[in-house]
Amino acid sequence: GGGGGGGAASSPLSSPMAAPAGDPLMDLLGGGGGPVAPVASTSPALPTTTPYEKNGVTVSFAMEKDPLSSANTVIHATYTNFGPAPVSNFVVQCAVPKYIQLRMEPATGNALPAGGSGNVAQKINLSNSLEGQKPLMMRLKVDYRTQAGAQVSDIVEVKL
Repeated sequence: GGGGGGGAASSPLSSPMAAPAGDPLMDLLGGGGGPVAPVASTSPALPTTTPYEKNGVTVSFAMEKDPLSSANTVIHATYTNFGPAPVSNFVVQCAVPKYIQLRMEPATGNALPAGGSGNVAQKINLSNSLEGQKPLMMRLKVDYRTQAGAQVSDIVEVKL
């Protein structure tokens, strides 16, 4: 019969006064998700493009405009290998016209496991000094080695 006493003792702790004070904090900490909703609704809407798709290797870009300056764009690049064999020495390089400033952060790795079972991510920051006059564009150089030992090097033009 001791369990029933414990239940009775916990009821004063969950008094009506504690609930309203606790709820907004729980929302802020991710419990309810109320204030988080506007942020969550914008992230799936990031425009995405797949500028490279060959031998099962794909490069996907999710583009995010800086809310404070439309000239600035952050590209969340994801590199995935859907082919049957892993690839190694995977590197992506970008070249941009003079009116675009480019800053690439280090990639999270250089090996892509087979079958899309993992990916490498990289953040690319672009600043377009001629925003509104000239489009965002770049040239991508994709290098990797197949499991068979073949070195693959491809260059693609990307208009964003």
